Amino acid sequence: MNNFALCPLQRGYTPEVANNLLEQALAGGFARQRIQFVNNVHTVTASVMLDEKIKQQYFWAFWSNHQTNPRPFLWRLIVDDTEMTTYVCQFVAGSLRVNERDGKVYSVSFGLRLKPNHTAKGFDETIIGLWESGDPRKLLNLLEKLVNEDLPDALGSL
Repeated sequence: MNNFALCPLQRGYTPEVANNLLEQALAGGFARQRIQFVNNVHTVTASVMLDEKIKQQYFWAFWSNHQTNPRPFLWRLIVDDTEMTTYVCQFVAGSLRVNERDGKVYSVSFGLRLKPNHTAKGFDETIIGLWESGDPRKLLNLLEKLVNEDLPDALGSL
């Protein structure tokens, strides 16, 4: 699977997080909800700056290659996490737009479908539990002290 090497621009970066629910509004009160999909995809409109000839050549080669042989590829993005994460992506057909040019410099934007990276349910429950029990920073600071200070002191020069 190919890795897309260009970095996305932070501006013009609009992820729509996957929704697995089907909802029916009621006349009053909460709507009815149920799980309709499993592993629905995120959608993202992303842009990359093509400010050098080498980037322009790479982008158009990558795009052309995926137009003649459509297949998933990997790209590092921030969608539903706090850090850049590698996602399995697919270009959305007909979504490529060449944005305003400034001489030889321009950006392109395009739509993507991304396969969500699921964390373990136990990990999610732990995070929720930490927040519900009070300030999670206190517990995390205790763990940091244990690992970075107490453990090295206990091991000594082993």
